Parts: sequence; structure tokens; C-alpha cells
Amino acid sequence: MTIFIVIIGLRQYVGKPIQCWVPQEFSKAWEDFAENYCWVSNTYFLMASDDIPINAKELAKVQHLTYYQWVAIVLAGQAMLTWVPHLIWRVGARRLPILIKNARSAAVPDTDLRRKAVQCLVAALEEQAEAANRHRRLRNTVEKFLFCLNPTMRLTLLFVMVRLMFIGNAIGQIYLMRQFLGTKSVLFGYEVLTKLIAGEEWQSTGHFPRVTYCRIPIRKLGIKSETYTVQCVLPINHFVEKVYIFLWFWFLLLAGLTLLNTFYWVFKTLIPASRVAFIKQYLRAMRLISNTEERDCAKFVNFSLGADGVFILQAVSNLASDLIALDVATTMWKNYRQAKITGTEDDINRLLESVNRGSSSV
Repeated sequence: MTIFIVIIGLRQYVGKPIQCWVPQEFSKAWEDFAENYCWVSNTYFLMASDDIPINAKELAKVQHLTYYQWVAIVLAGQAMLTWVPHLIWRVGARRLPILIKNARSAAVPDTDLRRKAVQCLVAALEEQAEAANRHRRLRNTVEKFLFCLNPTMRLTLLFVMVRLMFIGNAIGQIYLMRQFLGTKSVLFGYEVLTKLIAGEEWQSTGHFPRVTYCRIPIRKLGIKSETYTVQCVLPINHFVEKVYIFLWFWFLLLAGLTLLNTFYWVFKTLIPASRVAFIKQYLRAMRLISNTEERDCAKFVNFSLGADGVFILQAVSNLASDLIALDVATTMWKNYRQAKITGTEDDINRLLESVNRGSSSV
């Protein structure tokens, strides 16, 4: 979209965006005035068989073009709108981009970098697990039943919300372009392309016309005002047509692929069985889980890691290195088993429960 803005902007503000055929009695200054007037005002399109309107009532019935002056500016606004969900994600995700960046840098065969990245991820996930334990023991009924307050779900829900914003953004862009171009059909991109393939040009369809008409009222001192109708060429519409066909299909493709990918992530992170299966594949690969530990593994995944922990490991696996995700998962599992064997986990739980009982009695 930035490339389109630069090309169209150069054509509009550096070159000559419109050229009009004027009567022979017009001087060079009058010709420049007519072209500038037709550029800042709206021109209209007529079929070859249509008569030129001679009054305001007939002029109101023709197809007016109101977009060609604003294409670069509106494209800039569309580009900023596409960036909004990304900004929300960067602000809401907090440390996740940094963790992913560290995991990517540790993908090279460097033992120290790899160990530091694994330690950083393990520390973040264990901190999240500790917050989840505190959340589960809250005595406040309102906080306990509010789904969004669960610290192991915040990142995942934010991710799904941002994905839905991306989908809504793409669909909204199509409706915005339809409104801006003044077309009646939301399928304008498909319709213009099919007619181009069928050999129907703008002369018969009226889509992005290259030749339009402009009505210029001229007031002369001491003489009754005159009105001229001039024929103008809009060469920029030849390029604008291709831009909006591309953008229509592009946003439609983005909306469809993002929707499918969002379903995939929801299935992987929000369904408990899928989360457990994802972690089990790592533990079984390292031979760290037995048949008797299946129940403990499910408890470890759903209560310690949670949806956010599995989401982070999946992001690390997809965007950085599957080996880093393997090391983090196995380290977390070893820590969980060690805490259970030594009784550390139960001691912490009992301590938290006693603190909560004491605070509630006070």
C-alpha cells in the first residue's frame, strides 16, 4: 500500500493528473484554470450514447466521480488502519516479542545463548504458573468466575481478539473501498476483473473511466455567466483500477487465511486435549513420561502451563526453534516433578491457602 501511495502521489502532485480538451477561444491561462477546476471539483462519466446534461436536474442523474483526488490520502488512512491490531498486540503481549526474539537468536549452535534463552523462557512460564496458582485460590467469587482474569488465558485471549480484529479490518477495508469508490456492490473487485477479462472496458462499464466530463461555470464582469462543458482525461484511473482490484482480492485472501489460521490456533491452545498432546510429544521424545504419569501431565499442562504457556511454546516452536521449545517443556516438566516429589508444591499451596483464610477472616 505504501508503494501504491508513492506512485499515485507522484502522479498526482508532481505530474499532470488531468488534461482537458477546451474550446479554441480559451487561452493558456483559461486552459490551466479549467484543468485545475475540474481536478478539484467532481467530474462525471457518460456512455457514448448519452447526451450531455444541460441543466442541474439532468446533471444530478449522471455518474459522478468523487474519489480520484483523494486516492493517495485514503490509501494512507487504510494503511494506518491495517497497523492498528498489530500495535494493540505489541502493547498487550508485553514480553512475548522479546522472548521470541531471544529464542530466535538462540537458534544458532551456541550453547550459552541457547541456555540463556531456555532459562529466560522457563522463568517467564514459572512466574505465570505461580500467578495461576494464586488466582485459583482466590476467595473472591467474582474474581474467581471471571474468565478473563485467569492469568494463564490472558495472552491467548488477546491473540484471538487481535486475530479477529485483523479479520474485521480486512472485511471493513473492502466495505470502505466500496463506499469510497461509490459502487453499489461489495464484489466490485471481482466484477471489474471479470469484465476486463471478458473484454468489456470502461467505456461500456463505467468502472474507473479514463475520459470524463466537467461542467465549468464562468462569470465575467458585466456579462451574464456562461457554462462550459469540457472533456477531460484521467490517466491515473488506468493505474487506480488495477490497484483496487488487487486490494480487493488481497484483503479477501487475508481475511480467509487469517480466519482459518485463527481456528487452528484456537484448536491448539484453547482445547485442553490438544494442549496436553502438544506437550506430550516433547516429553515422549525425551522419554520423560511414563504411562502412570498421564494424569500428572494433564494437570501440569492445564494448571501449570495453561493456555498461555502452551501458546508461548507453540510460538517459539513455529517462529524460532523446535529444539528451544523442547528444552523449555522438558525443563518445566522436570521442575514440576521435582517440586511434587519434594513436597514443595503442596507446601506452597497450603501456605497460600492459610494466608487466604487468614485474610478473609480479618
